[in-house]
Amino acid sequence: MKRLLVILCGLWAAAVFLSDAARAEKRVALVIGNSDYGAEMGKLPNPANDATLMAKTLKQVGFDVISVTNADQGKMKQAIKEFGRKLIAAGTQSTGLFFYAGHGVQVDGENYLIPVRAAIEQENDVDVEAIPASMVLKQMDFSGSSVNIVILDACRNNPLARSMRSATRGLAEIKERPTGSFIAYSTAPGQTAVDGKGKNSPYTEALAAALVMPGAGIEEVFRTVRGKVLKETDEKQVPWD
Repeated sequence: MKRLLVILCGLWAAAVFLSDAARAEKRVALVIGNSDYGAEMGKLPNPANDATLMAKTLKQVGFDVISVTNADQGKMKQAIKEFGRKLIAAGTQSTGLFFYAGHGVQVDGENYLIPVRAAIEQENDVDVEAIPASMVLKQMDFSGSSVNIVILDACRNNPLARSMRSATRGLAEIKERPTGSFIAYSTAPGQTAVDGKGKNSPYTEALAAALVMPGAGIEEVFRTVRGKVLKETDEKQVPWD
């Protein structure tokens, strides 16, 4: 019963994370956008731009933002470490938010975020060269922050499918997560998202607009995002949370 109450309190806090009452609480965000991959994976048109847009938007709604673009493994790990320390300093009533745009793959049900300059030639290179999404979740869990929001705009086609025996479309559902968590994908688990025709991906563009809606709760924000992305992609991409 105690654990249920903690979960319900965390989710209630998430539901009002953009309200005026919640603005007094400390908010820390980590935003990563990787576009400039090597010759093996090519260049993605949107993620670095998406990270820039999200960092600007999150600052606007009261987050202390750590933002990195085109990060290699070392730079990503350093940013994750800084994120964890800032969350601990913010206290247990804080909100933590992680946004990632770029290439991501799943191997044996684990999601990995791919740094730029990753030297992945075969499947067993992934856990050496890439960053498991669980690394960020562990930082959130250890900090004890009451609200934890994870947003993954990383469900593009697997660029390494030919070299992976267990290649799977999109990302896997994250089942083990911190208390009070809300996890959002740009498309449903196992599916792929599309790159935008313009500067930003359809998902991030919709999310940035929805986040600044006055008094919006988290469910309303992502319901709005889902509707806009469905319309923009002719219902080919269905955001999921």
